[in-house]
Amino acid sequence: MNIKLSKDEELLNSVKLTTNLLLAWLKTDFSLTNKRIISTKPNTVLGLFPLGKDEISYPLQNIASVAVSTKFHLSKFIFGFLFLIITLNLGYQLIAFICFAISLVLLFNSFTSKIIVVNNAGQLVHVEISILEKSKVDYFVSSLNEGLSRLPKRIK
Repeated sequence: MNIKLSKDEELLNSVKLTTNLLLAWLKTDFSLTNKRIISTKPNTVLGLFPLGKDEISYPLQNIASVAVSTKFHLSKFIFGFLFLIITLNLGYQLIAFICFAISLVLLFNSFTSKIIVVNNAGQLVHVEISILEKSKVDYFVSSLNEGLSRLPKRIK
């Protein structure tokens, strides 16, 4: 990600994460500086074709909390499992191998990890990430929480 930093701003951590295994080439970027967090997520048309991006920038002073959530999506799992059963009945044709790969991707996408950022007004911003990237997500969120803990105390 190409971000512009101010004079007294320095990049502390940056990570590229896969949001969807089926579209593994589309990455969501997160960057942490000593003053803000920046996220860039690609937009897609029909869930397949990249078109534009969403960029979010929050000053660290305006962040109330950051969390990581892991979720199991039952509907995605059932769809992937049914697709797998149908695929196994196709035999050893080329289309069966392609469908098998797609069903595995659907099953892997049924488990997701999510970065949740809450600002001081209580607004939630969340980005779903592939469960295979959970260790990167945990590391980034821990470095973000460490950066938040170094901020001077707010006077209410």
